[in-house]
Amino acid sequence: MPSRRSFLAAGFAAAATGVAGCLGTSTDGTVELDSLAVAGSPGGSVRVAPVGDVVLLDFWATWCAPCEPQMTELRRIEQEYPAVHMLSITNESNEAAVKRFWRENEGTWPVATDPDLRVSERYDVTRIPTLIALDTENAEVWRHSGVAAADAIADAVDDAGA
Repeated sequence: MPSRRSFLAAGFAAAATGVAGCLGTSTDGTVELDSLAVAGSPGGSVRVAPVGDVVLLDFWATWCAPCEPQMTELRRIEQEYPAVHMLSITNESNEAAVKRFWRENEGTWPVATDPDLRVSERYDVTRIPTLIALDTENAEVWRHSGVAAADAIADAVDDAGA
């Protein structure tokens, strides 16, 4: 008879496999989310971390006070590093609130929702705001929780190969 631990491990592995299928995966294995059509965000499916690109992930929320000033810093990065794949991800499901925040704070790059926390869990995000820079092979090279100055973010994307 299997132990409780092995039973739970098998159940978790099966659930994780099922959840991974719900995220949406492109043909090259990268995870995709639906982005919202608002301001600079095009809408439609967007890759979270395409291999071959330097990636900057921004985990944020509309209720997060530090996330508002973070938007100013991120706009500067988006302007200075147009080749960096930037994606802001919120766990909120209220699309109207997310769109309002995006317009009011002048978001000019893709914003996606992840209400099931699948991407947050994949990247072990436990605090908001959190920024993560990935190199072209999707290796994490920098992580910061709280507001980060544009200069620090620029150093991180430079270190990632931008």
